[in-house]
Amino acid sequence: MAAIVSPAKKIAGQVSVPGEREPAERALVLAALSEGKSTVRHVPIAADRVVGLLRELGVDIAKRAGTYAVRGVGLRGFRDAAGPLDLEGLGDTALLLLPMLAGQTFLSQVKLGTEAERCRLLLNLLAQVGFAVEQESADTFVIGGQQAKGFVLSEAPPTDALALGAMVAALFAEGTTALKVGSRVERLLRERGIAVERRKLLSVEGGQALKATDVEVPGQLELAYPLIGAALCRKGSELTIKCVVVRSRQRAFLDLLRQIGAQITAEDIGGNECDLHVSASQLKATRVAGPRAAKVADQIALLAVLATQTQGTTVIRDIEDMPHVEHLCAALRSLDARIGQFPEGLVIKGGFPLQGGQLDGKGDPGLTMALAVAGLLAEGELTIEDSECLTPIWPDFFKTVQSIGGD
Repeated sequence: MAAIVSPAKKIAGQVSVPGEREPAERALVLAALSEGKSTVRHVPIAADRVVGLLRELGVDIAKRAGTYAVRGVGLRGFRDAAGPLDLEGLGDTALLLLPMLAGQTFLSQVKLGTEAERCRLLLNLLAQVGFAVEQESADTFVIGGQQAKGFVLSEAPPTDALALGAMVAALFAEGTTALKVGSRVERLLRERGIAVERRKLLSVEGGQALKATDVEVPGQLELAYPLIGAALCRKGSELTIKCVVVRSRQRAFLDLLRQIGAQITAEDIGGNECDLHVSASQLKATRVAGPRAAKVADQIALLAVLATQTQGTTVIRDIEDMPHVEHLCAALRSLDARIGQFPEGLVIKGGFPLQGGQLDGKGDPGLTMALAVAGLLAEGELTIEDSECLTPIWPDFFKTVQSIGGD
């Protein structure tokens, strides 16, 4: 599939980017456990697998663009699935689905695959407090069909995802459960109407119904970077990207952009979530190597495109193991970029206009999005072949790109 990107005189407007997968899936599962209708916005297409699983369990979920309307069935309104439920690859979401299934009156066969080790601690806890958990093979279990009683867990689970799974199990248990969990998990429960009592441990009474709650899933910072990059490099640009999650371990490229002169203001809207306000900036050439290059490895293609717009020469080293480096160099050179390749990396002399042309995205999402930014900054249309790799990540990426590239 080919996509065509037209040059932009400036980048302007207010947009959102797809949300993170696991927070979206968590919101969908909690909405299914609630009583009433919840709306979950900015759900990435990657969460559709969990949507399908919940529908198989009898949950009515309507989808419109990235917004899902979930009609919750309460704690025990789910129906028996027609066959085994495959939870492999779901990460922390599996830790939420397991106690939900364990609390049902029917039996469910679940295949965990590579998630078996991650889920072992929770499965052991479920079995210890009275839920039925039978291991059929190394990664397949049969759970459900048995009532558990309230329990005490004085040692805090090692992760918030495990703690939330234990708290969901507590809702299905008979009587009072006391657990040691952090404030984040407590807040999630209180937001959904669960009465909890905080002393040394957090106490919760089983059988409580979760309240339907509308959720806006924060956007992925990695998906915001191409839009940020384009706005930085066009005079007169003013772009706002709404509700993006900014975590310390994921902000290396954001920090790099600021170091080279990017005007990016993060407006705190609570938690780790921000509205990002981006203004056109005069970016400085830089040198990226060693640990610094490793931290921004996923954004190297975008950095190379932005380097064509700086004054001075940018050197990017220690990227010999990055895929498609040679192709990236050849692609930008075909657009008249002053770029050269040496054994360890790239050298880019900025300040020369890019031309239009036809390039291949190589089925690589990061490379394809970086080339789209080059198209916005070029002086002619750019056609990007093999761009369908963005469909499972951000189906509306090219529509969004063109919507902010107004005159």
